[in-house]
Amino acid sequence: MTLVGAGELGRLGAAVSEADVVATVVAVAIVASATVTIVPAGAAFSFSPDGGLAEPAPISADSAGGDGTLEGSLLSAGEDLSIQGSLELTSKVRYLVESDEESYWRVGAYDLYTGDGWVRRGETGPLDRRLGSPAGRSRTVEQTYRAMSPIGTMPAVWRPSDVAGPVAENARVTRLGGLQPSTPLDANDTYRVTSEVPIATGTELRNAGREYPESITNQYLQLPDSTPERVAERTERLTANADNPYDTARIIEQWLESNREYSLNVSKPSGSVADSFLFEMDRGYCTYYATTMATMLRTQDIPSRFVVGYTSGQRVAEDEWVVRGHNSHAWVEVYFPEVGWIRFDPTPASPRDSTAQQDLQSARQANETDVDTNRSRGGEWTPTPTETETATGGGDQPSFDERDMSIPDYYGPDSAFTRDDFATGGNVTVSTPENSTTTASENGSQERPGEDSDGVIPGIEQLTLAALVVFGFASVVRRSGLAERTYRAVWLRWQPREDPATDVDRAFERLEYVLERRHRERRPGETVNDYLSTVEADERARRVAEIREQMRYAGVVDRAAADETIELVDELVGGD
Repeated sequence: MTLVGAGELGRLGAAVSEADVVATVVAVAIVASATVTIVPAGAAFSFSPDGGLAEPAPISADSAGGDGTLEGSLLSAGEDLSIQGSLELTSKVRYLVESDEESYWRVGAYDLYTGDGWVRRGETGPLDRRLGSPAGRSRTVEQTYRAMSPIGTMPAVWRPSDVAGPVAENARVTRLGGLQPSTPLDANDTYRVTSEVPIATGTELRNAGREYPESITNQYLQLPDSTPERVAERTERLTANADNPYDTARIIEQWLESNREYSLNVSKPSGSVADSFLFEMDRGYCTYYATTMATMLRTQDIPSRFVVGYTSGQRVAEDEWVVRGHNSHAWVEVYFPEVGWIRFDPTPASPRDSTAQQDLQSARQANETDVDTNRSRGGEWTPTPTETETATGGGDQPSFDERDMSIPDYYGPDSAFTRDDFATGGNVTVSTPENSTTTASENGSQERPGEDSDGVIPGIEQLTLAALVVFGFASVVRRSGLAERTYRAVWLRWQPREDPATDVDRAFERLEYVLERRHRERRPGETVNDYLSTVEADERARRVAEIREQMRYAGVVDRAAADETIELVDELVGGD
């Protein structure tokens, strides 16, 4: 575009100052190519929660999800999930859920990591062959789901042991325990799920050991050959003093939560997603967090898998939740012998929830449809102390959600990672394989002379592109007159105080500008009084002119009179 544009300018004999047109076009192209994600479709059918089952098709920010969102790429019911760049989620209501307790509404899991996405291996099968209970203790949780729009997924609390209702007659279950309807659900379709939720304390998980079944290690330790060795090295340093898989998982979970910012606006890396998020990126959303955690765990021979579904959503009653598209989420499940699969979530909850709330407020202000139910506009339901006891079950068996969330006490000052690091986000002292000590920055990368805080030195290409973008958009501002209009708007609406005479003159200039916009310009030789009479200015304008005349001919004006002119003109501007 630069070469063609320059050639055209030369052919037309244009001035050099006209080159900013070409720079503007190039800047727009650079920004568009860096922010619009196009994902080639795989061979498998994919599912968009907004539009049901669909043939493979290119997914973009304008077409995916059925209504312009990328929710479908995050919650695919197919066998492939490609990790995207910048993401947009909808606030439309997807499900109403009645449940014994708050939980994550799990849609499905993936076991094969490709470096830039996930694949679920194995066939789906009948419900009676694939449903079951955890290996260890469990508690029963009953849920009822009502679809609020056509949708092709069947969320359920892990681990589903029974499904009932008309939808369940032909439903199937994947090899990894995710429910799938044979045909997309219609609005108001309902189904009931009984789940057996694993029960385990932190102590029990620490003592679970590493005696994994061969079927588990064969399926859930795989990593692509393209995974750099530095991922394992970084993980080993961070978890050096963890002597069991549970503590290793907790350290990784909290490190990612504390050292990466949550954002839906990211550029998808060209190489390994986990490696890029660990070493080169400083922000991302749930698929980046979960992919990186699962990869780090697998480098330590800890079976893990990538899971998608919905967070609990807006609680509108003691046992009812409204689940929207922006509750789409990804997390990690880790396998513990004699316990089963346990959920870990490395994505920081507060910024994620804040983003969802902002989206919902914007949708409500825009009067978008299907973002609320009759009960959801009243805000979050808050339990009383009595209701809290009832909601949590009041049993004497601790659940995993009540596990010990602390870092082990034996993590002392000489450890590779300490409790204080999570609280302060400060530097972490790590031991290198040569037993020498180096200092890692907040995001965990070792600082080297001449590198920035992310350990990445901008190349000449990045600097050139950035300069083109800046120049191009500066040209847009110049040609559109945006800078001048912005200055004029500020000048008109804000007048700082100086000396009284200067204040009166500027107030009068502002008055003339307002009258020109509303009526016409004052003609040459036309007196102020004649002009004000012709345009039928009100008493406020006449008072400003009177004070100015007194100043010009009497030669003096006091502070009170100057303040009066500013306030009168401010009133006139406010009505413009």
